[in-house]
Amino acid sequence: MEIKLGEMLRRAGIITTAELDEALKSQIIFGGRLGTNLVEMGCIEEEHLARVLSEKLHVPFAEPGALLAIPAAVIALIPHEVAKTHQVVPLRVDGHRLTLAMADPSDLSLIDELAFLTGLVISPMVAPEVWLYRALEKYYGIRRDARALPVAKELGGRRVRFQHPGFANVPGPRKDVVDFSAIPGDGDFPLLGAQPAGSRDEAVASYTVDSLSRQLAGAEDRNVIAVALVDYAAQQFGRAALLLVLRDVLAGWEAVNGQTRVAAFHELRIALDEPSVFNRGVTGRTPYLGEIPETPANRRFAAALGGNSLRTVLILPLVINRRAVAILCVEGESAALGSGVGQLQNIVRKAVMAFEVLILRNKILMT
Repeated sequence: MEIKLGEMLRRAGIITTAELDEALKSQIIFGGRLGTNLVEMGCIEEEHLARVLSEKLHVPFAEPGALLAIPAAVIALIPHEVAKTHQVVPLRVDGHRLTLAMADPSDLSLIDELAFLTGLVISPMVAPEVWLYRALEKYYGIRRDARALPVAKELGGRRVRFQHPGFANVPGPRKDVVDFSAIPGDGDFPLLGAQPAGSRDEAVASYTVDSLSRQLAGAEDRNVIAVALVDYAAQQFGRAALLLVLRDVLAGWEAVNGQTRVAAFHELRIALDEPSVFNRGVTGRTPYLGEIPETPANRRFAAALGGNSLRTVLILPLVINRRAVAILCVEGESAALGSGVGQLQNIVRKAVMAFEVLILRNKILMT
C-alpha cells in the first residue's frame, strides 16, 4: 500500500523531501507505517492522511466516529487474533455485507480469507494506523506499542496541527525541521508496553563476531538487529539490554539475563528528565563505564533486568544523524567490561550501519 505514498505526498507539496527522508528513518528505527510516522511527526494530520489513502486506493475511508461506536455483535464477527494480526476492525453489517476498516484494503487475499471466515461479502474501507490502534485497544484489548500513540482528539489523544500547501484551513505553523527521533510521548494516554523484539520462546543465539556481522548485514527488520545485538552482548558478559530513546522516555526494547530473555523488559519506562545512568548516553551521546548510582530510575532498570542490584555497567549509545536513538547497556565485572569496550563499540557501529542499510533500503522501496 505505501510503496508510493511518500512520493505522492511529496509531489503534491503536502510534505517536503526532507520530511519524507526523516519519516523513512523514523519508520526503520521506531516501526509502524510511513503514514503513521508522518502523522506523529506533525507533517500531516490523520484526517488528511485518510483522504490521501482513500484517493490512492480507490476505497472510502472510515470516519473516526464510526470506529468508536461499533456494536458488540459486529465486533464478534472478527476473532481477536485475526484483528490483531491483520489490523482490521469490523464496522457494520448490512444484510450479507460486512464493512471492514483496514490498514491495507489492497490485500485481496486477506479480503477473500475474511469473507470465507465470516460467510459475508467484505466491503473494505481504509483507516490510518493511528485510528485502528485505538479501535483495536477499545474492542479487543490489544495494547499499542510505545511509539503508536493516538493523536486525534476524537480518539483520545492530542492533535498536531500544521499548515501544508496541499490542504486549506489547517491552522498552525509549519515545522521547518523534523526530528525523526521525536516520537510523541505525551497526550492523554500513558505510554503502553512496546511489543518485545524477540519471541518469548525464542532461544538466545550464540554468535561469533563473524556470524553476528553476517546476521546484521542480512537483517530484514529492526527487531532482528536488536535481538542479535543484545544476544551477543549477553553472551559475552552475562546481562545486556537495549532501550529505545523516545522523545520523553527511554522504553525497554530487548534484554537478556544469562541465557534467558527478560519477558517483561518492554514494559520498562524511564523518563529522560529522571537522574539515571543513561543520561550521558542520551544527551551527550558518549559511553559510560562505571558503577550504577543509586537512583529510583536505576533501581527500576536493575529490577527489570532481573536483579535488585547491578555491578559495573557499560553504556553505549547507538547514534544516527547525531542523535542517540537507542542505548545498549551491558552489566558485568569491571575488568571484563573495560577490556571489552573496544569490541562492543565495534559491534554497536555494525548495528548502526545495519539500521542505516535498512533506512536506505526502505527509501529505495518507498520513493
